[in-house]
Formats: sequence, structure tokens, C-alpha cells
Amino acid sequence: MRKTSFFCSLMLLVAFQSVRCQMKTDSVNLSDVQVNATRNKLYSEMGRVLTVINKDEIKRSAVQSIDQLLDYVSGIDIRQRGTNGTQADISVRGGSFDQVLVLLNGINITDPQTGHFNLDIPLNLSDVSRVEILEGSSARVLGPNAFSGAINIVTENNGKPFLNAELVGGSFNSFGESVSGNLGKEKFHTFASVSHNSSTGYMANTDYDLSSAFAQSVLNTKNAGKFDLQLATQLKAFGANGFYALAFPNQYENSKTFLAAVDWSMNRGKFTFTAQAYWRRHDDKFELFRDFIGAPSWYTSHNYHMTDVTGGKATVSYLSDLGKTTVGVDIRNEHIFSNVLGNPMAQQMAIPFETNQFFTHQANRLLETGFIDQTFNLNRWYFSVGGAGTSSTSFGLYGYGGADIAYAFSENVRVFADANSAVRLPTFTDLYYNSATQISNPNLKPEKSQTVEVGTKIQKTNWKLDVSLYKRFGQDVIDWIKQPDSTKWQSRNLTNVDAIGADFAFEYYFRHSFLNKVSTTYSYLSMDKSATGFDSKYALDYLKNKVTLAIQHKIWNNLAASWTGSYSDRAGQYTSLTNKLVNYTPYFMLNGRLLWMQKLYEIYADVNNILNTTYADFGGLIQPGINFNVGVRLKL
Repeated sequence: MRKTSFFCSLMLLVAFQSVRCQMKTDSVNLSDVQVNATRNKLYSEMGRVLTVINKDEIKRSAVQSIDQLLDYVSGIDIRQRGTNGTQADISVRGGSFDQVLVLLNGINITDPQTGHFNLDIPLNLSDVSRVEILEGSSARVLGPNAFSGAINIVTENNGKPFLNAELVGGSFNSFGESVSGNLGKEKFHTFASVSHNSSTGYMANTDYDLSSAFAQSVLNTKNAGKFDLQLATQLKAFGANGFYALAFPNQYENSKTFLAAVDWSMNRGKFTFTAQAYWRRHDDKFELFRDFIGAPSWYTSHNYHMTDVTGGKATVSYLSDLGKTTVGVDIRNEHIFSNVLGNPMAQQMAIPFETNQFFTHQANRLLETGFIDQTFNLNRWYFSVGGAGTSSTSFGLYGYGGADIAYAFSENVRVFADANSAVRLPTFTDLYYNSATQISNPNLKPEKSQTVEVGTKIQKTNWKLDVSLYKRFGQDVIDWIKQPDSTKWQSRNLTNVDAIGADFAFEYYFRHSFLNKVSTTYSYLSMDKSATGFDSKYALDYLKNKVTLAIQHKIWNNLAASWTGSYSDRAGQYTSLTNKLVNYTPYFMLNGRLLWMQKLYEIYADVNNILNTTYADFGGLIQPGINFNVGVRLKL
């Protein structure tokens, strides 16, 4: 059964390739993205809805971090455990934070230890050029981690020289500074940035200190193609008051992220070749009792983890009368050293930068993925069909695939439908993590899903509308659950968890008015597996209803404002400090930004949670009340 969907997809592909018909790829403009999409485009928009947040939207939003920015998107649920990107989990269409693929300029930076680290992105928000978001399974193109969605973060990379500096400060003694610049010309240029942010915290033990450095060099050659080198690092240290368990308010976390990646692409006639190689290391030190203060006798050591991921990917695409054919391979090795996670080591290994601390466990797995995809146009129709198979040293071979289809009524109106399957391997935390609050399950199976979706995309001169309806069938979905009479969470494969939902997004751009733009989104989700008799930590705590309304307008001369209101209604329950199950309560948030723009500088002032709403994204961890930030950007 594991191979069935893979080979069925290949059979479909062969059938499509045997069709003898005249392809008319230029008869209808299906807007936005063509089949031979540009580098760093996450996925073709032809048969799906791809949400793109551009530089101007980022600049006008009252946000200080990537996770805050993503929280405005329909279908996305950001569960924050702190401010300004300290720690947050991302969910797409009700999937868990482990089911989302995260890429940086097309490089897979998803963490195999736990999805809690997927948003450890070594960038300042001002460095981001755009964010591309694909909701729904995209595993057949992007690999098994793209279970419920995928996000690609793209940096400044246009070759134009510039130098920027930014200072920002605000509530909770927060302060940040960053410098970024681009040197060179279109043929060869280097972008680099450094940033630092700190705060004493909005309540006890929520202080943080974050630093990032990023460099990207691009070389365009006439005969050898395009080369793209990325080097990055991030240091994070923060008080984690109740972040992972309310009963332990003195938690602390210190992590280090390192990334090195090279990407190559070349066009030769009808052929396009791409290849990439990367290495990512993530070091994590987790203290259940910060500095051992108040630690009981059984707590003798902090948790130490060092995860290394090395990978490579190569694709070849060919344009013919039958459209675009793409074949590729993706090899990824995931390894972890730990004093908690994995299998016991025959010989202990000293932990770098620590005194008298040793790694005692390790785990390793190799993932080998092959995929094939075919896209083509036929008059007003667009088709995409493909399949993939992933072989793992731990779990064997799994196949998955799917198809997208779209019909263009005109240049600006189209409808689409798609059906895709996906698989997601358990993380090292799912398999091995045992602590005072958690019991792992080394016998977990990969989780699987099949998703069908229909929708429409309308794009006019001054307005656009995206609507999607979907149904996801999930098997062996992984979650951490806790019985009412227990003090520990246990990782389990839930039998079946199905989801049905809808996403709606509308934008209107005004002309000759003090109003610039009005947009609204609505997401609905229902899961048919209830957490009766137990507390579901992730899989069944989801946003049932999410509504946003955003307004951008001028005030005077170069002064503009943006306002965003959002309503969130979450399903599920959390366990209180008195060990009782408590229902989540709906809440409304209002945020605003004033922005003064000049040629050489910008000044902004943000007020978040203007109504001083009391709310929690995760468990009973209360988030900040009304708070503000004031910043200035210099553009040289």
C-alpha cells in the first residue's frame, strides 16, 4: 500500500505524456506565474493559490518579526510564546507545527529535532524581500516535510547597492539595532546584515537576547549559470516562562543556528538545471530550572542537543510540446547528538562550549527522495501531475503524489481543483523525548494524508479575490496527549483526524483617495476527531474561525497609517495549573502603525494589542497587553 500512490501517479504521468495534441501555451494569460517560474518561487500559482507578502506590505505592517507577519495570513495559525520572534509555532490549515516546510531562499531549513525551531530564521525582518506561502500539501514537489503547507522566505537580492541602518525600542525595555547592505553589481553582488534585539520581558522570566548575521553572494555567469552562496548564524537566549509546561515557570533556553548553502541554476535551450547543497546545525540547551534555581533533587542536568542536517537536491526540467517535465532527486541526512534524545552511545562525547557535560545519545537517518512532475497548458486548461517516493533508513519506502488542474475563463478569472497526498516522518522529539513532563514513543509510524481542494482566483485592476475549500483525510496523525489523571504528555499516533475548511481573502486598492487599501480574510476549520477524555497538545487545538480586517490610508503628506483587527476562535482545551481542562476563549486584537516615509529615512510607531486584550495562543500562557515600538530606518 505504501507504494501504490507513487506508482499510480507515475502511471498518470505516462498517460498524459502519450496524449497527442497541439499545446497552446500562449493562448490565455493565466497571470502571476508561468510554468517556467522564476527562481525562489515556491510553487506555480496556476493550479493553486500562492500568497505572497511583498516588501511594501512588510514595511507597512505593525510587526517586528516574521512570525508576527505570518499571523495576518488566512489559514495560518501562529501560536506565540513570547514577543518579537522569541519563540512561536506555525500551523497551516490546522496541521501541527511539525507539518510545515520552511525554506530560506529555496533551502530547506526545517528542523528534524522539533518544529519548535522551524522559525529560528537567522534574519532581521527588514532583510526580507518577500514571503511566499503555499497552504495545503506540496510534498510531491517539495518533499515529505511539506505535509500541510510550505513557506519560503526570500531576502534582498536585486544587485542594487545600498546601505540601511535601523534602531527600534519600546515596551518591556526592548531595543533592537540592525545594519544591512548590498555591494556589487548585477553580475556579482553580496548582501549582508547583522542585527540584535533584547528585552527584559513582559512578565517574569520572559527576557530575551537575540542576534543574527546573514550573508548572501550571487554570481551570474554567461556560460556556467548562476551561483548563490548563503552563510548565516543566529544566537537566541530567552526566559521561557511556562513555554513548554505551565507547571515550570522558570524554564530557560539557549540555541545557536548555523547555515551554509550553495545553490546553482542554468538554462540551456529547452533545459533548466538546478542543484543545491546545504548544511544546517542547531545547538539547543534547555533548562527546566533556570540556573538550577529551585531545582528538586531529581533534576541533575539540563538538556543538550546538537542537530546536523546535510543535504543536496538536483533537478532537470525540459520544455517540449507536451509542456514542462521535471525530474529530481533529494538526499538529506539528519543526525542528532543529545543527552536525552536517541539511542545510547557506546562512548560519551564532550559537549562543545560546556564544562563536564557529555552527549550520551545519538540518532541518524538518511532520506532519499525521487520525484517527477509534468505541467502543460491546453487552450484555457492548465494541468500538473506528479509523484514522488521517499526512502528512509528508519521507516522504509513511502510514495505520494497528486495533480492540479485549472481553467481560465479569462485573463483575470480562473478556477482550480487539486488532489495531493503527503507523508511526514516523526521528529526526534516525537520518538525519543522523555522528561518530567513527557513520555516518548519510539514505535511511532509516519503520518499520512490525502487532501482535495477547489477554489477560484480573480484578479482585476484594483481588486483581487481568492477562495479555497478543502478536505484533508489524515491517518496516524502524531500528537502529544495527556489523560486527566496524568502529569505527563505521551506521543501517540491518533487513528484518523480529518479536517474540512475554507479560506477567503479579498483586497481592494483605491485610486485618488486617502484610502490606499482595504483587505479582509476569513478562515474556517473543523476537525472531526474530538479530544474526548484527554488533552490534545497540538493536533486538536486549532483555530475554528479567524477573521482579519486591514486598512491602509494616508494621513498627511508623507505620513500614512495601517490598522489590523483580528478575531480568533480556537478549538480545544489546555490543562491549567490545577490540572483541570480549560476551554480556549475567543479574543479580538487591534494593532496599528504610523509610518513617515522620506527618501533617506523612515520613522514608524507601532501600538499592538491596542484594546489591552487578555489572551493566550498556547495553553494558559498569557500574552502581553498593550505595548508599543518606535523605530527609525536610515537608507543610504
